[in-house]
Amino acid sequence: MTASQADAPARAKRLTTLAFWRRLLPDAVRAGLVGMVIGALFFGLFCLVNRASLGRDVATARAHIAQAFADGVLQDQDYLDGNTDIGRHQYNDCLILRLAVDQRASPTQLTVSPLVQVPVAPRGECQTVHGFINGEPPVGTVFYHRYIHGHAMLARYLLPVLSVAAIRNLYHTVLTMLVLAGIVTGLIALGRGRRPVQGLFWLIVFLAVSRWFGLETYGQSLGHGPADIVLIFYLLFLAVIGTTRGIGRRAALISAALFGALTICFEFLTGGIPLGLAAVIGGLPFAWSAQAEERGPVFPLAPLIGFCASIATVMLLKIALVLKVFGLASMREDALQLEMRMGMDATRGETRDLGLALMAKKLAKGINGLAPGMHVMAGAIVALALLAGLWGARHLLRSADPVMRQRTLALLASNAAILLMLVGFWQHTMIHAWFMERTLVWTIATGFALFALACRDRAYRMPPGAGCDR
Repeated sequence: MTASQADAPARAKRLTTLAFWRRLLPDAVRAGLVGMVIGALFFGLFCLVNRASLGRDVATARAHIAQAFADGVLQDQDYLDGNTDIGRHQYNDCLILRLAVDQRASPTQLTVSPLVQVPVAPRGECQTVHGFINGEPPVGTVFYHRYIHGHAMLARYLLPVLSVAAIRNLYHTVLTMLVLAGIVTGLIALGRGRRPVQGLFWLIVFLAVSRWFGLETYGQSLGHGPADIVLIFYLLFLAVIGTTRGIGRRAALISAALFGALTICFEFLTGGIPLGLAAVIGGLPFAWSAQAEERGPVFPLAPLIGFCASIATVMLLKIALVLKVFGLASMREDALQLEMRMGMDATRGETRDLGLALMAKKLAKGINGLAPGMHVMAGAIVALALLAGLWGARHLLRSADPVMRQRTLALLASNAAILLMLVGFWQHTMIHAWFMERTLVWTIATGFALFALACRDRAYRMPPGAGCDR
C-alpha cells in the first residue's frame, strides 16, 4: 500500500468535515442576521410602545396602588414565603409599580430607563414604595438601566384600568389557561395516535409545569408572571404545531428570534433566558415537520443562533441608547452589578460569603420554589427525574433510531445550557435560589420524558407474545 493510499481515508474525512462546515456556516450567518433584524425591529417597536405608555392617567394608577396597600393586597413585607394569594416575591411587585408611576424625568429618559429609588435600611422596597405613594418626597434621581423593563411598560397600560389584585389575577389566569391548553394538546395527540412521540413529550412537559414550576406563588407576580407567560406560550406554540403538521425551518428560526426578543424584554434575572435556551434547544426537536427533519439535523442550531442574536441585539441597542441619553458614566454601576452577580466581586451585594457551605444551604432551601412547603418532595422529584432521565438517555442513545438519538442529545444539551447559565451567574443563583431553581422544572420534565420515551422504545422492540402491551 502506497502512502497516498494509506492517507486516503484521512483525506476523505477532512473533505467531509470541510463540506459540513461550508454548508453550516452560511446557515449560521443567515440565522444570526435574521435574529439581529428581528431583535432590532422589536426593540424599535418596544420603544414606541413604551413612550406611548407614559403619562397614561398616572393619578388613577397611583390611587390603585394606594388602595392595594389599604386593602392588604400590597403589604410592607418584601417576601411572603408560601403565600398563594399575594405571591411570594412582593419585592418585585412593589419595585415594578414604582417604576411604572414615578415619571418625574423627561419622556426621552423614561423611554430608555425608568426611575428607581434604592431602599435605605431598615426600610424595604415595599415600605419605600408605600411611603412614596402616600406622598413622601422621593430621594434622588436614579435611572434603572439594567433591564429592558417590559414589566413596567405593561403595568403603565394596565394600572389605570385594573386594580393591582386584578392584574395579578389576570396574569395567573392566563398562565393557568396556557398550561391547561398544553396538557389538552398532549392528551389529544396521544388519544388520536397523531405523532404520539411528540404528544407524549409535550404532555409530560406541561404536567411538570403544572406542579413543579411554583405557579401558585409566582404566577400572580408582576415580575415573574409576564416572563412565565412568554415562556409557556412558546412551549404551547411548539406543542400545538409539533403534534399536528410540524414546523418548518424558516418558521422555526423566525419564531425563535421573536421569542428571544420577548424573553429579554421581560427578563428580570428570574430564569427566563436559561429556560428560553432550554425550550429552543430541547423543545424544537419535538416540533419539526417531517420535511424539516429530512432537510437538516434535528438539533436546532439556526433557531438557537437566531434566539441568541435577537437577545444580544436588543441588549446592545439598549446599551447604545443609555450611552447616548445618559453618558458613559451611567453604565459604571451596571458593570459592577454584573461583576457581582457572576461572583467576581465578593465585596458587594447581599453577602460577603460565597463559600460552598452557604451555597449548599441556599440551594437546599431554594428547592422550595418548585412547590412551596414541600422541600423533601421537590428534592426527591428532581433526584428521581435525573436518575430516570439518565437511564432513559442511555437506552435511547444505544438503541433508538437516529432521529430519536439526536432528540435525546438535544434534551441533554438543553439541561447543560441551564446549568451553564446558573453557574455563570452563580452569586445570583445562590442568593436567589428560591426562584432561580424554578428552572429545574425543565430537568424534571425532560428527565421523566426521556424515561417514558425509552420505555416506549423498549416496548415496541419486544417480540410479539413477550408480555408487552404496546
